[in-house]
This record gives sequence, C-alpha cells and structure tokens, in this order.
Amino acid sequence: MLERIHTRLMGSVLAWDITATLICLILIVGIDNTILLRSPLYAGVALIWTVVFITLAPQRILFTHPLLEAFTRLHVAVLLSATSLAGVLYLLNGAIIDRSTFILFILCDLIALSVIHLSFRTITRWRQQRGNGRRTLVVGDVSTALRLADEFGRRPWTGLHIVGYVSDERDAPVELPRLGHLADLVGLVRCYQIDEVIFALPPSRNDQVVDLSLQLLKEPVMLHTVPTALDLVFARTPVESIGGIPLISLRESALTASQRFVKRLFDIVVSTILIILLAPVMLVIAVLIKLESPGPVIFRQERIGEHGRRFQMLKFRTMYQDADRRWQEVAKRDEQGRLIHKVKDDPRVTRVGRKLRRTSLDELPQLFNVLRGEMSLVGPRPEMPYIAAEYEPWQWQRFRVPPGITGWWQINGRSEKPMHLHTEDDLYYIQNYSFWLDLRILMRTLIVVWKGHGAY
Repeated sequence: MLERIHTRLMGSVLAWDITATLICLILIVGIDNTILLRSPLYAGVALIWTVVFITLAPQRILFTHPLLEAFTRLHVAVLLSATSLAGVLYLLNGAIIDRSTFILFILCDLIALSVIHLSFRTITRWRQQRGNGRRTLVVGDVSTALRLADEFGRRPWTGLHIVGYVSDERDAPVELPRLGHLADLVGLVRCYQIDEVIFALPPSRNDQVVDLSLQLLKEPVMLHTVPTALDLVFARTPVESIGGIPLISLRESALTASQRFVKRLFDIVVSTILIILLAPVMLVIAVLIKLESPGPVIFRQERIGEHGRRFQMLKFRTMYQDADRRWQEVAKRDEQGRLIHKVKDDPRVTRVGRKLRRTSLDELPQLFNVLRGEMSLVGPRPEMPYIAAEYEPWQWQRFRVPPGITGWWQINGRSEKPMHLHTEDDLYYIQNYSFWLDLRILMRTLIVVWKGHGAY
C-alpha cells in the first residue's frame, strides 16, 4: 500500500524536478548567448539529474522524514549532479558553458527545486487535513481501526483517511463511526466511495474474508488484510507495517515499485514526444473526420482500468454518431454464450473510420490518456464495463497492471482474437513483465500495424 503511494508521489516530484532543472538551464542560456551546442547540454543535464535523483531519491524521504533531512538530501543530490556535470564539461574543455553561468544555473536549480519540494510537502499535508485523501474502510476489529486512523494521521503523506469501520459486533461508541454489518460491505463501499478496504478479522473467519474479497472484485478498491503469524511466514506479497500493524495487500499491482517507476517515466517521456511529433497528423485526421460525418472528432468511452477504476478513454471517432445505441445490431455470442462485440464489416463504421482502424491511427488520442496516467503505452486493453460485468473472477486479474494502447494480445491476433476471450494473453504479459518485454511489444506493434493484421 505505502510503496504504491511512495512510487506515485516519487514519480510526480521527479518529473517536476527534471522539468524545473531544464527550465533553469534555458533561462540561464537565454541570459548568456555565448553558449554553443545547446542540445547536447540539455540532454546531458536531463540524463545526469535523472540518474542521480533516482539513485539518491530525495523525493522518497520528502514525505516521510523531517524537513531538514529531506532538504539536506535534495541539496546533496543537486551538488552531486553539478559535480558530475562539471566533470563532463571539463573533459570537453569547458567549451559549452563558462564558470559564472554554471554557478548561476546551480543556484537557480537549488532554489527552484527547494520551492517545488516544499510545495509538494505542504499541499500533501493540506489535502490530508481537508480529508481529500483515499477513503479507507476497516472491516472487523474496531481497535485496529482506531490504531490505523491514528497512524495515518501521523503520516499525512499517505493520503489515507479512515472513514469508519464495518463490524457485526456491537462495540462501545468510539470516535470512528460504525457504518454497518459485513453483509452490507459491497453496498457501503459504493455508498461511501471507498478506495481502500482493510480486513481485520480473526483467522477463524478467513473464509469470510475470501468471500467478501470475491464480492469486491468488480469494485475499484484496493484490498488489504491484517495477517496472522502464519501468514507472515508464508506471505508471498510485500508485508508493510504501520504503527506496528502488519498489512498484506490482496489486490496490489503486479509490478514492483521500481518496475512501475521506470514504466511510468518511459510513458511520460515517449507520449510527450509522440504528441509533439504527431500533432500535424492528428490535426489532418480531425479535419477528415469532421468533413465526412457530423459529430465530435474525439470519441470518449468509459473503460475499466487498473484495479477496476473507470476512466474516459479517448479515440478518434470512427463510427457514426448513433453507434453506441446500435451495438446490439452487431453484438453476438459464441458457442459458450460469451459476448463478442467486434465484427468485420460493421455497418456503423465510417469510410474514414475504416482506414483509421486499419492503420490504428484512431488510437492516437490515447497518448493523452497515457500522459494523464490512466493508461500505459503497453498493457492489457482497457475493457468496456458491460463486457467486464460478465467476467469470471479469474479474468479480473488482467486489471492488476495499467491498461495499454498496445499489448501482448494485439501483437498476437488483434481483432481476430477478442481480448475478453483471450485473457491468457494478458496473464502471460503480467506474469512475465519486464521493461524489455514492453520494448519488444512496441517494436512488434509497428510491424503488425504496418501489415494491417487483424484490424477492423
């Protein structure tokens, strides 16, 4: 739980750190017009600062340690980056930047990053005090709920807020509200818009934990449990301790913290570059869509993402405006009664839309979903809610990683293999995930799209 929150916060702070550093460099370069070979300088600074800041991770302790210690780590990271840059410039005989400009850049960077880190720390604590964090519900023991509420209050950077507890026992009145019985759990999760559920039930009720977990599979909540001593010995997922209370996540991401960090950083960099490079292409596509048929250029559709969370996926509109109301015209079921919603020669698809689908250019707006963190470049395709509603419990495992624009399923059949009937492709990807597998899928995607295999 806390590792996931750490990773998300670290990624945001690191992105701001590198961006602010480059802005400082640009401002200083603008003051000193004698600097030559600017592009290599920018690339070198971005690379050095990224490597040093990932290694020393001043953004990691920003929310967990005293302010003085956090700022000391930040300043050490900046000075180490500056020393590394100075060494590179020395090898280049100082032809790129003079000494006074270099010192001015480092001072500007120290001030800018200090302001950014202080702002992140202040805003995070302010959001927690206003109760805008992730809404957390404890199921079972009220004393555990009280201890967790106290510990989360001491750690505002977690953004976790205990809204109450659920129990079948009639406990003495406490400051935390008792929201209902265990039988009402699913309804309470929906009613109170719960983000995290923590089970604190005795070992004798493990069967009930399993049953409740299965009932919550279709809800966009994270599940955790307070383990027994035996669970701690055989736990195969990370065990975290909050105020002496160990927690095991039952629905944590399949990615490790480092894998998620590298994947998110790669997504941000590549999607930003592609959006800039492909902006003229997207403008032409938008004009062609508008000329052929009435309606919006961008089609927004609700999809199921990581951990069952819903979001609006963006695509170029490839169908006529009333296509959503006509989906039953083409939806069929296979011999096992499973729904198939995508068919060849769909009468709802426009002429321009058919060409966009054949080349997968209709997917380009999803780069903005990637930039917003709702999707990744590579991963299982985000599913439509009415199809996910018919999933068997084991199929929900495909939502343990961020959904992607392309993935293992797409390069092994695309539309010829309906994704919800081939969840094994997604499970293969999840079980064998690596950054290099993502690169391999991206390369093969270019070949598949170029040949137009399976797209309609």
